[in-house]
Amino acid sequence: MWQKKFKSICPVCDRPLEAFFYEEAGKIYIKKDCPEHGKIIDLASSDKDIFIGKMSLAHEDYSRNCSIERCNVGIFACKDHFARKAPITFIEVTPRCNMQCPICYIDASTRGSDVPLEDIKKMLDEVRKNDPDTHLVLIGGEPTIHKDFFGILDAVRQAGLIKRCYLATNGITMSDENFCRKVYDAGLRWFYLAFDGVDKDICKRIRGSYRSYDAARKTIENLRKFKRARIVLSVTVVKGLNESQLPKVVDFALENTDVVKRISISVEIFCGRQTLIPDVIDKRITPECIEKILTGSLGLQSATMALALVGVAMRPLKIAGLLPEKLWTYTMPHPMCGSIGLIGKKADGRRFSIIDSLVRNPGKNLYRHGLRIEKLAHRMEKAKSRLSKNIFGRILWKMLVFSFFIPVYFIMLAAFIRPLFILDSIKSFFLSVITGKKMKDCLLGRKRMEIHYLVCSDKYNFIWEKMPYCATHHYRIDPKSKKVIKMCGCYVLPFRSYTESCNTMG
Repeated sequence: MWQKKFKSICPVCDRPLEAFFYEEAGKIYIKKDCPEHGKIIDLASSDKDIFIGKMSLAHEDYSRNCSIERCNVGIFACKDHFARKAPITFIEVTPRCNMQCPICYIDASTRGSDVPLEDIKKMLDEVRKNDPDTHLVLIGGEPTIHKDFFGILDAVRQAGLIKRCYLATNGITMSDENFCRKVYDAGLRWFYLAFDGVDKDICKRIRGSYRSYDAARKTIENLRKFKRARIVLSVTVVKGLNESQLPKVVDFALENTDVVKRISISVEIFCGRQTLIPDVIDKRITPECIEKILTGSLGLQSATMALALVGVAMRPLKIAGLLPEKLWTYTMPHPMCGSIGLIGKKADGRRFSIIDSLVRNPGKNLYRHGLRIEKLAHRMEKAKSRLSKNIFGRILWKMLVFSFFIPVYFIMLAAFIRPLFILDSIKSFFLSVITGKKMKDCLLGRKRMEIHYLVCSDKYNFIWEKMPYCATHHYRIDPKSKKVIKMCGCYVLPFRSYTESCNTMG
């Protein structure tokens, strides 16, 4: 019977607890026991095989000195984080919102105070200095109702971050064509748009009104008028309501690829408006639930894979010094951090997954091959550590890299990849040269869609071991020192009471 120990907390009193993943009836559960509040059990995965495959990629050798006490004053104060650079950075500009969604993870409302523009400028200065290559996301509440919203966009532009800046919005203000044009003219090109399905009544039950449903479609039409506008459909899945809507959301996105470029899936978490609930197992939906819905309804073997697998596949190249530092902004996300995939539609209407096209028998081999590459990377790290102590050792290390480790690495990749995909790639290259089309269009067609699945934490399913690898960071102002701090994304939501920015909650 599989089980794994990890560090967590009590959802009631925040007491640090030892917790366990354990297997039962084909599922994986979380169990922890608080001396004051008793036993807590949550669902971690609906598919033990996929979950155990993902967890086989988890590092066992990171520093365990990271702690609540240090992290509640930010990553800058905790030297045990590997993910110092932030591929994705969030700045919460206001807790206020023009909706009151029942599922809101911060309990946003019309009350509260906007973060002062000067504080936002201070955070942007730190982002520019520490994470100039990050993807910056402006979040709320609803960011567009900040009283100095266009001043914020001007500050983002002056900080040199506007090209990689995303706006997370429910679309209500953006549904006004004049406002939408003004935002686009200010330099924003990427928009995270709340989009919870194609059934209007279901969306009303999730958001509390029809406003967001109608506004999302109007916003899409407004942004379609601008050549460079790009939309990420941000789908919050609520168990028992809209999980069956996911295939229709994929089809909607594939029919609107001129402006919709990605789907970002997250699930309801029990923070904010729903913090302490008695039936968490019944309400929990896991990454494997999402995967089963997508593969079963779309006729695929695998729709997404753990983002950690991408890191694993690249680690040997990083250790060998063959990857530029900019392409390696963090060591490797935790296997529970999220998943990534690409789904498309062929000319005959059949859907396909890039993972199915690329990997031999992905359902069986995806994480098995990843584990083999991870073991190779571990051997490389050991050899490099032993040999890099003097100049002769470093020369020997370089010889070993190119004569042994890299050839073995490519042999492993060859066992991983379908030969037909390699042949199709070669044909697509020559076809792109002849026709002038992009190679990716020749290989995958134009109707294709990235899918990201982000796993957020609440106090029930909090896993401390994710912290050193967190790739989504929040910049905030410490209310006492007034200094800018940088925090892990998986820390901010469950520990919101510790991490609120100056004035954000009013």
